[in-house]
Amino acid sequence: MRTRKFLLLLLLVLLSPSASFASAWVNFPTSWDIGQAFAVSITSTADYSNPVVTWMNRSINLNVEQGGAGKISYGLLGSDVRNVKPGTYQILFEFVQGGKKYKASGNILLRTHEYPKENLTVNPKMVNPPKKELQRIRNESKLVGTALRTMTSQRRWTTPPQPPLTNITLTSQYGKSRVYNGQPRAGHNGADIRAVTGTKVRAPFAGTVVLTGFHYYAGGSVYIDSGNGVITAFFHLSEIDVKKGDKVVKGQVVAKSGATGRVTGPHLHYSLILGGQFVDPIPLLSTSITQMLKLGTISQVNNL
Repeated sequence: MRTRKFLLLLLLVLLSPSASFASAWVNFPTSWDIGQAFAVSITSTADYSNPVVTWMNRSINLNVEQGGAGKISYGLLGSDVRNVKPGTYQILFEFVQGGKKYKASGNILLRTHEYPKENLTVNPKMVNPPKKELQRIRNESKLVGTALRTMTSQRRWTTPPQPPLTNITLTSQYGKSRVYNGQPRAGHNGADIRAVTGTKVRAPFAGTVVLTGFHYYAGGSVYIDSGNGVITAFFHLSEIDVKKGDKVVKGQVVAKSGATGRVTGPHLHYSLILGGQFVDPIPLLSTSITQMLKLGTISQVNNL
């Protein structure tokens, strides 16, 4: 077991006495870059239920699967470059085994990640909206907030994800601090990919469509829930081929790219949201949950 005492504090909470009959472990990184996705897991030699990981004040339901010599729960997490500062943050794991609840907690040091800046020129109304559009913008923000709070425990995501476009050429990377018409705005919460209007957009994971619409800033939008807090979103679409409640399979065409909303030209905006945190979606295209877990620290939860 690798430990870093100044970064990791493993706490076992036993809510009632129990005979020792199983072993369990948690896996998470002790340090990571802001804006980048990371993997976590719970594993045990015996069955357990109700696994939950709490990160950035959000409790994320996991599911239990067969894995190795016992059971495993996988999770994908991250931190949003727009609103998370460098520092140490607690992560908490909980599960029930043998009728008893257990908790294990640790710390993750989030490091600064350097992202570039870009200056963009857009229609002035997309920087300072007319008063008549403000209520629309507020209503759309509420709809998006509800969609992003979706929490289902069935894991329908598998790694690596299906690239949303056949060719991935970035025109604006995640995390860029943006200046629109000379006015600074928050960092870019997704990746912009080159695409002419009408290019087919495919679902990165299987899941359920939780929101669609043509929104003021994002234009044509699709949000897909794939379980365990994993949500993907596409903006600036010209056509939407699914509706709220539709079940989609990995690789299914869900929309066509366009130039709607606040844009400088046709492209696809692709966002990956993990437990409510917008992270860089591009690195995940070339890795897997197994590879990501190898970068974590494994700590045993004793006396089960």
